[in-house]
Amino acid sequence: MLPAQSGRAQSALIVTAVFALLLAGVGRLEGQRVDRIPAALLQEVMPGADRFTEASGDPPVISGFRTAEDGTEVLHGYVFITSDLPPEQYGYSGPIEALVGMTPGGTLTGMRVTDYRESYMRSMGDFLRVPGFQEQFAGKYVGDSFRLWDDIEGISRVSISVRALSRGVRDSARRVASAYGSTPDIEPAPAVAVDPVGRTWFELRQLDIVRRFEVTEPGEGSAGISMAYIGGDRIGEYFLGRQLYERALGSVERRGGAEHLILYAVDGSRLRLFRQQGWSVTQDGDTTALEQSRVLPLGLPSGGVVSGEATLVGLMLLDGSIDMSRPFTFVYDLGDLGTHVLEYVTREARQLMAEAAAALEADAAAESVLEPESEVEVEVPPVEPEPEPEVEVEPESEVEVEVPSVEPEREPEILSIPDLQSLDFAVTEDESLWERTLANTSWGRVGLMMLVLALATAAFFAKSVPLRWVSLTVTLVVLGFVDGGFLSVSHITSGIWAGPGVYLRDVPLLLMVAFTLVTTLVWGRVFCGFLCPFGALQDLIDRVVPSRFQRSLDTVVHDRAIYLKYAVLAVVLLPPLIGSNASLYQYFEPFGTVFFLSPSLLLWAIAGAFLAASAIIPRFYCRYACPLGAALGVLSFISLRRIPRVEQCGHCKVCEQRCPTGAIQGPDVDFSECVRCNVCEVQLIEQNGVCRHEMETIRPRLVQIGNATGTSAVIDV
Repeated sequence: MLPAQSGRAQSALIVTAVFALLLAGVGRLEGQRVDRIPAALLQEVMPGADRFTEASGDPPVISGFRTAEDGTEVLHGYVFITSDLPPEQYGYSGPIEALVGMTPGGTLTGMRVTDYRESYMRSMGDFLRVPGFQEQFAGKYVGDSFRLWDDIEGISRVSISVRALSRGVRDSARRVASAYGSTPDIEPAPAVAVDPVGRTWFELRQLDIVRRFEVTEPGEGSAGISMAYIGGDRIGEYFLGRQLYERALGSVERRGGAEHLILYAVDGSRLRLFRQQGWSVTQDGDTTALEQSRVLPLGLPSGGVVSGEATLVGLMLLDGSIDMSRPFTFVYDLGDLGTHVLEYVTREARQLMAEAAAALEADAAAESVLEPESEVEVEVPPVEPEPEPEVEVEPESEVEVEVPSVEPEREPEILSIPDLQSLDFAVTEDESLWERTLANTSWGRVGLMMLVLALATAAFFAKSVPLRWVSLTVTLVVLGFVDGGFLSVSHITSGIWAGPGVYLRDVPLLLMVAFTLVTTLVWGRVFCGFLCPFGALQDLIDRVVPSRFQRSLDTVVHDRAIYLKYAVLAVVLLPPLIGSNASLYQYFEPFGTVFFLSPSLLLWAIAGAFLAASAIIPRFYCRYACPLGAALGVLSFISLRRIPRVEQCGHCKVCEQRCPTGAIQGPDVDFSECVRCNVCEVQLIEQNGVCRHEMETIRPRLVQIGNATGTSAVIDV
């Protein structure tokens, strides 16, 4: 090991100790409570209110009142803050707090972000408060899914934070609605023959088109299981989305087909409480057991109205022995956890029951007209017989004979829209973090990330210069300007602020982190050579700038300057490690400035200086300033597979001169500085310099010249 490497190893040990603190996490001070909100901000989230009360209740809310036309004061709605209704939803760097106004019926009147400290704010500005973004929440109903890029317009490249804000607003609003709500702010549906298409999942549950029951494992958690009859392809596509529904139909055919399809949707924290065994259906005293093969899992919902409302979906395949025109019951036997029963009535059954009830009413009305007429001719006034139909026995006997399946008339109660206090909201944060991540993953982004990683892997192993330039170009365009999915030292600071779960909230990010860690531990800083868009930009500059304008630092200066990036890393990590929310990385890492087009002139000046320096000294930023490179350099000290060296390397200077980071000095490679760019390995493969000659040819040309100190030097004559 070179002397410089020895000193660097000591520094690496110090930095490694710092990295050991990454798992510790730092607590966050208690967020601002609703009783500290200024009146002006209350008015913004609830325009139309004339007076606000003090905060009270559980959960704590501020009530807003308005003056009606008759001069009386009526309740206008509630104002609350999301941090008062834990658990809080974490964004990219920490919790996002919002003030929300809502009518008693569950319609949002306004939303304002009150506190968040995302690291990208320096490069993207105050992105959650850009005009029009907060305002779109006004008018949203608590029954909506608040899906990103569907119900809510997102902001490119910060989807983790926007999704966290949307879920936090939705879930806290639902809790307040359940605690204080009265009549929902939706149009009542007709009692019979409701068309599910066009209705939200929330409305479908209110109308009993979707029925749900809860399965609980004491001390562990629960799972909600929702059931809905799919009465045709149109409804199936609306529930599941066209693509998943068509795939489901193919699976149904392979299992022998089915007369009827029942959708099941599972939410909650204990998804394993839904099993394919133990299901049966009862109707008119007959029980039909469902074999495991007749319960068809479909996995994660990818479209349709159920997307965003459940974590797992599937179908139950019922045969023709179940009559959909009559009520039936699902029975779910969980053994030690008990047996659960869910009654279900299809739209067709409701229609027939309503028609039967209407016919009975018509018959009763006809009889009430005929009977009085026969008595009027005797001496009874026409008014007297009117109560008689109420005590006649015959209409009741007709109900028992002609429509034996009709129970006492409870349909209006089942179909009526309940008040918000009785609603059983599925609290989706009870799902595991990984389940929520998969449910909200953009598989298009995952595909792009897989493409970038595949190209980088192919270029690294092929040692092909043209393929490497293809990989760098794709990296620069996709990870830099299109997706913004590059790694940054901000991912380390966010891991300290928000915990390691931040990496699990974004599958493309998780893929990049996993790929980088594995390749660094095995081969070294492959990320820096192939997957860093700012590194690719520096390589492009190096390709364009004529070599006569390029310089390199003196070896002594270079050996000292490379320590600067470790100092930068320590400066960037210090605030989160001591519990401060201060963000400093943007002043040392120009990634966000360049690729997110920062509005800050100061940050652009810093980025421009780094790029100008890189035009003179190849990969200047990577060599002397990159904190992420310093972090990966620490891991590179223990990398397993290193660049091979041959005997000729002691006499050849070609690789040393062409190394873009100055990591080669004679036969030695400093692997903490090496970015595995393949430049030197290509020289070995192509046998450039003295590599083209065998050592037997080179040795006779070497002359040993003794010096005065008794040592010797080797020169090529």
